[in-house]
Amino acid sequence: MAIPKIHSSNLIYLAVCGAGVIAFLLVAVFPNMSAMGQMETDIAQLSQKVQHQELLHPLYMELIKRVQQNVPQDLPMPTGSKVSKREIADIGEVFQTLAKESGVIFVNATPDVSSYLEDSGHLTMNVAYEGDFFNFRKLLLKICQLPYLRAIDQMQVKTEKDMKRIQLKLSLNQG
Repeated sequence: MAIPKIHSSNLIYLAVCGAGVIAFLLVAVFPNMSAMGQMETDIAQLSQKVQHQELLHPLYMELIKRVQQNVPQDLPMPTGSKVSKREIADIGEVFQTLAKESGVIFVNATPDVSSYLEDSGHLTMNVAYEGDFFNFRKLLLKICQLPYLRAIDQMQVKTEKDMKRIQLKLSLNQG
């Protein structure tokens, strides 16, 4: 068998075509392959985020429902009355009863002496309770229903050991 002769110009054309194919692979194919690998990683991360959001969506919707509950606009206001000097002596028992009804512990109730002696029309009381933080809401609602309550001037919640302590500065209408 005879070996065909290859012309030198054909070798140049073959080298140019081979260089063109290699250049095409380097410019078009390899960067696209690495971009596809990065896209697959991004797709995996996004699908994982979607799964997390699908799991959390019902919880999110429940929280939205709770936040959007209607708050009554016309809350009943207690009739304004004044605490008499006789009732001031028994005011500690009133606050102790409110504590028992709310599930907290009554610590103390002391009147502010300067407001007691003045004829300003109101008496300032410092009241303290201890107990579970979530029971303080019940307590505050009961205190707000007192007919002689003028305002809650100050409220302070502290953590002491394992208990929460709420200290209130109440302003009462004095008669």
